[in-house]
Amino acid sequence: MSTITLRPATADDRTFIESLSPRLSSVPRPAWHDLAAMEGFQDRHMAASFAPVEGASTVIACAEDGRRLGYIHLRPGKDGVTDEPCGYISLIATTKDAEGTGVATRLMGAAEDWARGRGYRLLSLDVFADNRRAVDFYRRGGFKTETRRMVKPL
Repeated sequence: MSTITLRPATADDRTFIESLSPRLSSVPRPAWHDLAAMEGFQDRHMAASFAPVEGASTVIACAEDGRRLGYIHLRPGKDGVTDEPCGYISLIATTKDAEGTGVATRLMGAAEDWARGRGYRLLSLDVFADNRRAVDFYRRGGFKTETRRMVKPL
């Protein structure tokens, strides 16, 4: 991808953001959750993530020709151990065409800038353990596992 620009999201980006929801709900998932469960989770997560919160920010990545390539949604959060304020990446998604082109890396850089600009010491996110591609991407970016939630299907 030649030139990737980042800009704050506007109301005109809502349809684009929602159009990537199926990509997020179709990530590798635990075997005990079917696609319908993941779609329901994604709908609830989107609604909660985009509920108005002071300090939240959404950044859109665009190609040179103006095509939207992806987005990242950031919210103030709290560290699970110390309860100190930290940055939280609630959603990140790219279009299929933007996979592997550096768009997600640029969006993650914007997240770090956003968090540092607010004086946060930590930036956190959640990822499904079975989503190995995403887990590996985050590890390459310097994220480390802090906790693991384990589930036993009965």
